[in-house]
Amino acid sequence: MGCGVGKADRGGFWGWLLILALIPVALQADDGETGSINYLVVDSRVGPFQLIREGASDGGIISDIVDELFHGIGMPVRHHVLPVNRLLYGVAQGQFKHWVAYDAPVWDSFPGRGEYARQPLFQTRHIMLTCNDEVASPVRSMADLEGLSIATLRGFQYLGLDQAAEQGRIRPVPVDDFESGLALVSLQRVDGFVEMASRLRFYLSGFGGDTSCMREVDVSAIIPNYSVYLSMDRQLPAETRRRINQQLDTMARTGRLSQIWRRYVPDELPQEINAKAGH
Repeated sequence: MGCGVGKADRGGFWGWLLILALIPVALQADDGETGSINYLVVDSRVGPFQLIREGASDGGIISDIVDELFHGIGMPVRHHVLPVNRLLYGVAQGQFKHWVAYDAPVWDSFPGRGEYARQPLFQTRHIMLTCNDEVASPVRSMADLEGLSIATLRGFQYLGLDQAAEQGRIRPVPVDDFESGLALVSLQRVDGFVEMASRLRFYLSGFGGDTSCMREVDVSAIIPNYSVYLSMDRQLPAETRRRINQQLDTMARTGRLSQIWRRYVPDELPQEINAKAGH
C-alpha cells in the first residue's frame, strides 16, 4: 500500500488467505464506540510516513496528520499496527470497522473498500542514489538506465522500472530494507538505489556508511510523480467523511500539512550529496 506495496505484492498476499482466515484478527470492530476511528499502520519499512517503536505506532508524517486531523474534529483515534498483508486482507474481508489508512490511485490497495479524501497529503518524487558517475542526471528515458543494476525494496511497486526489469532492460536487485540498499550503493555493488526522495533522505540521515561518492538523480521520467491520499472506509457515515475532507482542506490551506512534512524530511541533503545533486 502506501509504501508502494499493492498489485506487485498481491500474488503472495492472496496466497496467505487460507492461512490468515484461521488466525484471529488482531483488530476487532469497535461496535461499542462508533464514534472512534481505526487507523491502520503498516508494521515495517514505511518510514517516515509511519514509524514504529517496539511494535507500537510512534509518529511519522501520516500518523501525525491523522492524529491532528481527528483531534480537530473531536474523534478518538485507535492506532493498529499490522503486517501489510494482514492489513490488506482484513480490509478486503471487511473485518475492520470505521478505518482510515493511506493509499494512492496507482497502488489501489483497497479496491471497492476505500474512498480517497479529496485533498492529497503530499506528492511523491522518485530519485536514484548512485555512485556511478556515468549515470545521466536527470534520467530522461529508460535508455539512460539500460543494463544497470538497480536496488529497490522487495515487493514494492516502481511502475516504469518494474516493466523495464520484466523486459530485461535493467538488472533488479531486491533488498529487504533501506540500510541494505544504501550500503550496496556506498560499496558500489549496484549502480543505484531507487525510491521516493522523501524516504531516501529520511533513511540517509541515519545511515552510518560512507556517502562521499553518492549523488541524487531524478528519475521522475521513469516513475512519474503522484499524490498520496488518506483512504477512508466507505462505510463511514457521510457526515464523518465530509468533516474529514473539510479538516484536511483546512490543514492544507494553513500550511499545516507542509509543516508536519518538514518534521521528518530534510529540505537539504548532506553537504557532499547536495553539491553533486546540483541543488
